[in-house]
Amino acid sequence: MKIKIADFMENVQAGEFNQTSLEISKDDLLQEDLWSLNKAKEQLEKDVTDNKLSQVMIHVADAEFEIDFYLETGVINLPFADAKKVTHFFDDDAEVETKIYLSTSCDYLNASKFHIDLISENSLKNDEIKHTMDIMKSNYETSVENFAKKEEVEKEDK
Repeated sequence: MKIKIADFMENVQAGEFNQTSLEISKDDLLQEDLWSLNKAKEQLEKDVTDNKLSQVMIHVADAEFEIDFYLETGVINLPFADAKKVTHFFDDDAEVETKIYLSTSCDYLNASKFHIDLISENSLKNDEIKHTMDIMKSNYETSVENFAKKEEVEKEDK
């Protein structure tokens, strides 16, 4: 879907995009069950067909800590939360194709508590869905390791 940069920024900042929430269990994530991503793909495709920006949030419901994954139709590797920074990369009147990005937000992921990946140039293909799940699983496992280290450090400090 093509969109003017000014329209992209206006729509995102005004919250004018479709927002869908899904919950996944850590077992489904670790076993790489693709149901949540297939559901996200359906929603993203519907929104693009309707010429709407889209954000699908996948929350790991039973994790020991908060971790959320966001699939967004963006114009550059920035989350919707940072849409105003898009002007650093494009002119307002530029028209560009949207792409699909996966953002991971978790206090235990890394120092920035955030990671973003370009996962598709247009619609999600089967290999891209599998790759997206691999990234989600890896980011979750990294967060689990970092969370466990934090627990150890806290015990040592006591």
